[in-house]
Amino acid sequence: MAQATHVRRIVDLSEVGLADVGLVGGKGANLGEMIAAGFPVPPGFVVTAEAYLDAMEHAGLRDELAEHARTAGELAPEALAEAARRAKDSVRACVLPTALADEALERLDALGPEVRVAVRSSATAEDSTDTSFAGMNETFTNVRGPELLQRITDCWASLFGERVASYRVDRQLFDEPAIAVVVQQMVASDRSGVMFTVDPALREQILIEAALGLGEVVVSGRVEPDTHHVDRATAMLRDVRIGCQSVRITTGPDGDVVEELDAADGWRRGLTDDEVVRVANLGLDIERHYGSPQDIEWAFVGDKLFVVRSRPMTTLEPSTLGASETPILQGLGVGDRHASGHVRILTSPKDGHLLADGDVLVAAMTSPDWVATMRRASALVTDAGGSTCHAAIVGTRTSGDSRNPDGHDDAARRRHGDRRRSRRSGLRR
Repeated sequence: MAQATHVRRIVDLSEVGLADVGLVGGKGANLGEMIAAGFPVPPGFVVTAEAYLDAMEHAGLRDELAEHARTAGELAPEALAEAARRAKDSVRACVLPTALADEALERLDALGPEVRVAVRSSATAEDSTDTSFAGMNETFTNVRGPELLQRITDCWASLFGERVASYRVDRQLFDEPAIAVVVQQMVASDRSGVMFTVDPALREQILIEAALGLGEVVVSGRVEPDTHHVDRATAMLRDVRIGCQSVRITTGPDGDVVEELDAADGWRRGLTDDEVVRVANLGLDIERHYGSPQDIEWAFVGDKLFVVRSRPMTTLEPSTLGASETPILQGLGVGDRHASGHVRILTSPKDGHLLADGDVLVAAMTSPDWVATMRRASALVTDAGGSTCHAAIVGTRTSGDSRNPDGHDDAARRRHGDRRRSRRSGLRR
């Protein structure tokens, strides 16, 4: 492939917008768009997709990686996984071109002395209304100094992860992939979470999930967050459900710190009523700007409210709910569709071959590593996480339904082979 005559290696977030998805990826384009619109977004810069392609060209890998993507659909699952591992290892072994490394460190210094940053992958095919790579590409927090260079390479390599390769085949994406990397000043939040400006199950309401500390515990499904519903028409708080948070992640001098929480702190509500309404109004403003429902990550630092990511919602599918039935298990659902199938309890993505097409997948918790298995399931049920976590979002895109039951260790109460129907309010006979 011909090398570009001029490569825009790094651009400031304030210099880009929605028209620049091909240069800075979906995440970078949306952040730049919100900065231009005056929303409270932390400053930062983007290592562009052009810089990635140029680096692969210099490393002699670009043609090989493009061929890997083009032929991925022809491979059996085991062969696809092996090809993805080889491609990922090749990219991770790359050394950044000197000019790119120097400029990246200069830009980092410009953000402030000893600044800590979040380093996030921003693929050119993500954060659109048609695809959701939620949680599949790498993100790193509390990065500082020269560590940034390795994290950029790690983000590039995640473009060829097994779960990404499987999802791209599922979505029939066989063109040459490219990825940008967002480097953004770290928000050391004391409370944070995710908001759907339209609740997929209650379309007249906003869904806000919140937890103590950094938002990773919400998006990863690591804790049961507080759940809030706000009326879209009036921005009035309708109800609050307090979750049980066992851990929180905070910013420490050497990076992220995972703190165990006792019962008193774990059951403590994170947001006041007024703060919930502030988050909701910010979400409605962002939705009006884009003209479509949004999936938004937000964070509080003291009294200051920030937006760290917004993307179009991909979970608003047509309702398939039928007549009411008596539930045997209730939980936090995503959307208002239903599905049925035999229960299959799995403990690891490595057991995915045990799931038959159309089974209801039941697990303690899933991550995007489960994508290849989830796309064969009729529904997904987990013990942990909220309605806005990555597993719920990806599960809704790849299977018929997704939910997280109330209580703990519910997966153990179901048996292999049980016939169940899954709907938003839980599993039903």
